[in-house]
Amino acid sequence: MDTDLPAVKEHDTESNQEQSGNHSRSRRRPAGRKPGPAPDYNAYGEQLIAVVRHCFPELNAWFDALPDPRRQDLCVYLARHLWWEITLTFLLRNGSRNGFDGDRNSGQLPENMLRICEYDWDEERLGPRRTVTCSGNATHHASRVPVAAVGKILVAMVRRLMQMRLLDNARLFDRWWMVAIDGTLQDRGRNTPQNTARYRYVVEAKLVGPDGTMFALMTEFEDVPDLIRDKEDCELRAFRRLARRMHAEFPKLAICLLMDGLYPVQCVFDLCRDYQWSFIATLKEGRQPTAWDEAVQTTLLNPSNVFQSRRKTQGGIVEQTLRWTHQIPFGEYEFQVLFAGDIGPKAATLWCWVTNLRLSPERVYAIANKGGRARNGIENVFNVEKNGGFGLEHAFCANTTASQNYHLIMQVAHTLGQLLVKGLLHRLTKLCRKISDTKLIVLLRMSLLSIRITSDPPALGQLRFCPSG
Repeated sequence: MDTDLPAVKEHDTESNQEQSGNHSRSRRRPAGRKPGPAPDYNAYGEQLIAVVRHCFPELNAWFDALPDPRRQDLCVYLARHLWWEITLTFLLRNGSRNGFDGDRNSGQLPENMLRICEYDWDEERLGPRRTVTCSGNATHHASRVPVAAVGKILVAMVRRLMQMRLLDNARLFDRWWMVAIDGTLQDRGRNTPQNTARYRYVVEAKLVGPDGTMFALMTEFEDVPDLIRDKEDCELRAFRRLARRMHAEFPKLAICLLMDGLYPVQCVFDLCRDYQWSFIATLKEGRQPTAWDEAVQTTLLNPSNVFQSRRKTQGGIVEQTLRWTHQIPFGEYEFQVLFAGDIGPKAATLWCWVTNLRLSPERVYAIANKGGRARNGIENVFNVEKNGGFGLEHAFCANTTASQNYHLIMQVAHTLGQLLVKGLLHRLTKLCRKISDTKLIVLLRMSLLSIRITSDPPALGQLRFCPSG
């Protein structure tokens, strides 16, 4: 007989149980799904540089071109270094100046700052130790640079993204660039010995991008008092100044404004007519009671103007019914009004917009969902900047000029963060289950602190936006 055969298993005749013998154990697959891979954050610092070089290869030159009143022969840091110090304060979502100051000279961050700024440390003049400037130095520098000059960087970044055709998929009907308009609180002010602290407000214009992204286009600050009439500034006055600037920068761009219920008024309609802009504005019963009643009555008289659809959301299937009417009077103008009723698994909502776009069964779905509902994205941006570590509403400094420049650089950092996280990192971590944007930024911070970026990081191949979650 073959001696390599396994021994015969012995059984207890009384309990009828198997006794231990020379046999292999049963292999049962463990319960639950297989865990996803962990994100590899070692290259996140290099990927940040790759995104900046791919999208904004002249960003460091733009920083250097800003007015610099310092004596260059006495300076330790270049202008780009000072502006990158503020940018990383927001990009890494430290929430305050002290939050970044605690990390600025830790680990590999000073060496990586040189790679980001693209310059070499002069050891002969500055010594062997690499350092990152403190927030006090950066704030003092920001207080001496005109706000209008810093604001041009936002316009230059949006122009560059348009030239790359990276945002073309977000256009309405492949023509209209949608710009969301809204106001928010910039910061709550900081007490000074003169007790001059006051709330600061801004009106933001953000260009709607693909897959829920929004890119800062322009900012208008609401702290310009009317000395002649002794009146404080307001959101509509700030919007008129913003509209003039936007038309001067983009005189021939096909723009469709996305606005909330504050804006469907005469002065806004006049600007849209003069600049040949389209608009989709929220219509509220209390804001325009006469137009609201007229729209409701005429909609009931036109039962054929209806379009029904279904769409899949994270909460389940939503049934949507769209109804519209034409030639509703708003003062001396007549516009279209679109109603959208959504019935979901948990709630039912009613949306209403006034627009100067032509409404038809083939166009109303895109106007309502790609246009009107996209305005809510600017509210999401404000929420992220307030509660996601950027520090919106936080008083970074008492100086007005520096505070405004800090806010503008916050928008620069938000643009860079969207390109990095939504355009690259979400795609690279798709198999890692759910990873939030905040977690990816934490990993980026760990990478910059612990891993030195190579002198020549690899070039970026392509950016493809994908929704988070």
